[in-house]
Amino acid sequence: MKKYSFLYIMSLLLFFAGCKEDEVGRIAPEGDFAVNFTLPEGVVTAPAKLVLTNRSKYSEKYLWKFPKGVALTKEGLTDRSTSESLVPDTVFYSLPGEYSVTLLAWQGGKVDSITKSVTVVKMQPQIVPPVSIGIMGEVQFSAKVFKYPGVDVSYSWDFGEAGLTSTEANPKVIFQNEGIHTVKLTINDGQESLTATVDVVVKGELVKTLYFTDAKTGKLYKKRFTVLQQSNPIQLPLNTGLHPWSITVAGERLVISATGANAYFTGAAADGRIYAVDLNGGNEKTITRGVGTGNDDPFASTVDNSGTVWWMSRNANTPGIRTLPLTAEDVAYPATKFVLTAAQAGATSVYGWLDGDIQNVNGNIWYTKQGSAGKGMFKLTDKGVFIESIAALKDVKIRSFAVDTKNSKIYFSVNYPSTGFPKGLYVSNLDGTNPQLIDALANFSEEGNPNEQTYVTAIVVDNAPDDGTAGYVYYGYRDMTEVSSTGVLAGTGANSGIKRYAIGGGSQPTFFLKGFIPYGIAIDHVKR
Repeated sequence: MKKYSFLYIMSLLLFFAGCKEDEVGRIAPEGDFAVNFTLPEGVVTAPAKLVLTNRSKYSEKYLWKFPKGVALTKEGLTDRSTSESLVPDTVFYSLPGEYSVTLLAWQGGKVDSITKSVTVVKMQPQIVPPVSIGIMGEVQFSAKVFKYPGVDVSYSWDFGEAGLTSTEANPKVIFQNEGIHTVKLTINDGQESLTATVDVVVKGELVKTLYFTDAKTGKLYKKRFTVLQQSNPIQLPLNTGLHPWSITVAGERLVISATGANAYFTGAAADGRIYAVDLNGGNEKTITRGVGTGNDDPFASTVDNSGTVWWMSRNANTPGIRTLPLTAEDVAYPATKFVLTAAQAGATSVYGWLDGDIQNVNGNIWYTKQGSAGKGMFKLTDKGVFIESIAALKDVKIRSFAVDTKNSKIYFSVNYPSTGFPKGLYVSNLDGTNPQLIDALANFSEEGNPNEQTYVTAIVVDNAPDDGTAGYVYYGYRDMTEVSSTGVLAGTGANSGIKRYAIGGGSQPTFFLKGFIPYGIAIDHVKR
């Protein structure tokens, strides 16, 4: 047997493999001759670009006929209505109508053909809205419409707001109201009128929100700090009950401490509670309820960074600060977590020192004492460990306060006069030095015992507003003509409301809102 080298055998294999691949790549015009093509599926709209697919078998050559159509090539439209290509150029029809396409194919001496009809319909108008729409910002709309050659199209737009219409092809509009708007376009193309609609979402401003209570209606309210458009307070469904003392925004929840009827010493049974609702005043759940006497009812409260609720009572039988998780629901009133000692207060005794306010400040807990006996401002860790008292404020009787860490200021109210500190609203440095009276709060309600007047129950700070200013301090004002010394309500709230003071001074405090009798106030600093 003749032997062949390995390289020779491999060369033969590669040669024959190459020949076989070449033969498969050609379609010989042999076999069952058949002519066919397919049109695009679905509705074809004018102006139409028609792509034809040749499905013929075993043909040598072709002739396409598409009368009333023209070829669309890379160079553009070509005035040609036939093609001899296997696959013709795209066929273009400018007007709606019924059209025919014919394909002829040859095999040897045989010829066959097939004709198909295509219906090109008029494109319905389509509104092209902007990608994003917000109130008080100019946006532009456009539309895709069919146009007959040499004929103008008329436009009539309605944007779903009173008076907001246009007859332009590409109108620019400014929406005043947020929410879903139905935009309607009616066009006339010279042959008929056609209408299209689309729903668009107009977004409102992403802003902070002020929450406050109103004793007159017994309701919770919110007012968004809009800049582009004035907003009005919105009444929420929550019934706040008597003396909703503090509000704290904790994520998606509002935590409210309500003292009930016992805003000062009465000897009555406890009737207050701490509860939470969502940001729209719904999904209410009670965290805990006061027990014992009104001395034990929850007064001022706050929420720390870990979601723990801290609160103080008036002057409990066992005085001190209590805590519970925000997630707690209908749990027993807890024991105290922290009790101020005389040594910590720098005094010989703290007997009869009434609790004032409590705030979460950069993860630490600050709180005050008030009334004829109580005084001072103190700091704790979030574990309830005493840090220090603020020396410059050790003799000041502070009912409520707020800390502006950005500008290193403390704003506080004094409800019982002491040396150098008549009743009123003050601002000091962060260490308590350089205190200044900014609002004497004339005619403020004297609700409560003269030694422990309810006075200003909440102060909040917005030091990064969207209006371009340095910000404001907000606090509730209840006029003595509308809340008596025993807490009886009178009048309409016309003399009461939310006051504000411009950070940095330079102007007198003014009313931000009137017509409400507020206790608790809070700001949601998340822009929503």
